[in-house]
Amino acid sequence: MTAFAYSQVRVAIITGGHGYDKEPFEAMWTSITEMKPTYFDYGAKKCDFFEKDHSDEFDTIVFYNFHQKITPKQQQNFLKMLEKGKRIIVMHHAISAFPEWDEFNKIIGAKYFSEDMEWEGKKYERSKYKHDVKIPVHVADKNHPITQGVEDFEEIDETYSGYYISPEVHVLLTTNCPENTPFIAWVNKYNNSEIFFVQLGHGPQIFANEQFRKLISNAIKWASGKNN
Repeated sequence: MTAFAYSQVRVAIITGGHGYDKEPFEAMWTSITEMKPTYFDYGAKKCDFFEKDHSDEFDTIVFYNFHQKITPKQQQNFLKMLEKGKRIIVMHHAISAFPEWDEFNKIIGAKYFSEDMEWEGKKYERSKYKHDVKIPVHVADKNHPITQGVEDFEEIDETYSGYYISPEVHVLLTTNCPENTPFIAWVNKYNNSEIFFVQLGHGPQIFANEQFRKLISNAIKWASGKNN
């Protein structure tokens, strides 16, 4: 597969609901010459991307949104896309993209608790986060297409801890940071689709990290079917 063919990868990047360093974030995507990003910022209240079926318009979708509404119609369009086998990428605070839609937690294989709550018959305390922590990252599965050529690294980012992770996920990256949950990136299977989740991504340091950029570039190719 040539670099020219990779350049045709069409990627929808959904944001909104959470502040982020826009310039370094978009610089990371621009550095991945194999893809063409299109940004959809829906603000803090809603996510209208799934008002229609975008399955044929984009090769993959990146979620970097937070605490948005998704209507029953939009939920069904989302699920239809996954039934078709569309792979997606979910980054960092998008673990809480649709907090009122429990099915999204099953899709990504995780749930971040924004408050003490009972979920699926079990009580959980509020999950924790901490900014500006140096996080060592270990490649747990070096054979997966997403981790090809990615080496262990350290970078300053935001930690998450105390959140639920499904035992069914396939773990790709881990960390021994005491302030972070040990699993830091994985692939989850849902219906006919696969979902890549990576906890890292608060920025701006991580967006410029060479190893992280390699990971994300691989994930884009994997999600679009270009490197597997």
